Amino acid sequence: MESEFEELSKGLSMPVLKFRGDNEREFSQKVLNVESFPTIVKINSGKITKYESEDRTVSALQSFANN
Repeated sequence: MESEFEELSKGLSMPVLKFRGDNEREFSQKVLNVESFPTIVKINSGKITKYESEDRTVSALQSFANN
């Protein structure tokens, strides 16, 4: 999955970051509303949106990021 994220970051006009939520569970649960890992979220203007699909292809992730 790391290589998909690297490729994704090259094609977006926004940063793609890796955050180890399992090391910061309290923050992940309270702020990001994340209970399990790995979880992909998008933060846009303070709004947190979880990626609900299991499709981790670059094109699917680009679609999620751009919508």
